[in-house]
Formats: sequence, C-alpha cells, structure tokens
Amino acid sequence: MENVKNVKNPKYPVQTVEKALDVIDILSKDGLNGGLGISELSSKLGMGKSTVHRLLDTLQSYNYVEKCPNNTKYRLGWKLFEIGNLIPQQRNLFNYDTKILEDLCNTYGETVNLGVRVENSVVTISKMNAKATLIANLQVGSREPLHATAMGKSLMAEMTREEIDNLYGDTELKKFTANTITSLDDLMLELEKIKKQGYSIDDEEFVPGLTCIAMPVRNYRNEVVAAVSVSGPSIRLSFHKIMDIKKGLDIATKELAAFVGYMGEKKDIN
Repeated sequence: MENVKNVKNPKYPVQTVEKALDVIDILSKDGLNGGLGISELSSKLGMGKSTVHRLLDTLQSYNYVEKCPNNTKYRLGWKLFEIGNLIPQQRNLFNYDTKILEDLCNTYGETVNLGVRVENSVVTISKMNAKATLIANLQVGSREPLHATAMGKSLMAEMTREEIDNLYGDTELKKFTANTITSLDDLMLELEKIKKQGYSIDDEEFVPGLTCIAMPVRNYRNEVVAAVSVSGPSIRLSFHKIMDIKKGLDIATKELAAFVGYMGEKKDIN
C-alpha cells in the first residue's frame, strides 16, 4: 500500500473514515488523467475491491467523488471544490487567533501591529499595545507609507522593479526623517536585502526615535498578504533586542501563515 497520509496520527481514529479519506487523497494525486478504477484504487490503497466499491458508493452519494462519464473510473466531485472555496473565507486575517500577537507583545513588552497593503500604503488592521510607558502609538485603521515603514517594506520585498515603478509612477518618495529612503534605486536595493534575510527594519525612517522590525505573512498561494511588526522607542530596541524579537516574530508570522493556509514553499520537481 502506498503511503497516502501526511498528517498526525489521530488520537481516536475511525477506520472507515480514514479509508474514505485515503480514497480522496489518492484521487487527488493520481486521478488527474481520466480518473482511477476500482482495481487501481484497490491496488494503491491495499484494500479489497468490495471495500473500495462501498467507499466510492458512499462518497458518490455525497458528491465527494463521481463516475467519469466515458468509462467506469472515478474522479473527485464538485462538492470538494465547493467546500474548499469556503476555507479562505473562514480563515482570514480578520478572525485570526489574537493570542498569537498577544503572546508576542507580552514576551517582548513592545507594541505589535498587523498590517496589509492598500495601494502604496500599509493599513494597520490589528494591534496589541505594550504596558510600557513609552509605546508606538499607531492606531488601527491608520495608513502609513510603505517605503518608510518596516511592515511596508516587508509587504513590498518580493515586488519587481516594474511593479514598484507602477506603484509609485513619477511620484517622489516622501522624506519623513534623515533616514528615509527617497530613491527608487535605493529602495530596490533595500527590498532585495529584505527578501534575502526574511525581515525588515525601520531604523527611525518614519518617526524619529522609533524603531521597528517586521516579517511577512504568506497565504495558501504563497502570496505575501500581510506583515507583522514589533515597534518601540529606539532607546529600548537595541540590535541585540531586535535580533531576539526576530525569533519570536518568526514564530508568530508562521502561525498566522498556517492559519491562512500556507503550507511552505513547494519545490519544483521538474
């Protein structure tokens, strides 16, 4: 029998359910070219033909599988497509487990923000305030420039030069502090660096005295859909503390990515 499972062993397994899921799993991998017949499924799954037939009959009655119109083989049914399309709606960044960011905030005692890109701005959609006296006072719903913020640069890190040019056109990059990047060429160099190292830093580029570190959040399509930042006064965020925060930020962004379906990068086997 081929190994079709890629999940943790269930605590209370139901054998019939496991067999039915194995049938669906095999059809999703090996049934793309015209489906699979009962004999083929029986061989691949190590089950008797009568067992496979009963499983297919039940799955077919619920529209999870269907018979191919031109032969006696089986393929996945549209019910799975219908259910699959509901997953992103249920697992979006507006109903994530807030404990992910709360833990990050409590661990490091600094403000944590979750933001998404809207045109050439980053919009904060969620934040956790630290208990410290001096905190980064960024409000939910506020728009900040992509090029001058850690979240913004993380959101842009994988964009091409053409995409960046289309984003900004002939508009100059606004200067906010002495550290703000104002050249598109310099911005592209910074984004290339961020792409390689996996995180971005706002070293007082938007607000004097404020330092941030951010990382991207990917979805089930491997697209960067959000970014998380940890920000605070530069006097508290030393290089050592930033590198410590990076470890927790990496865990938090991976948890958020898993929530919205990210399964890791797929390797090209060709």
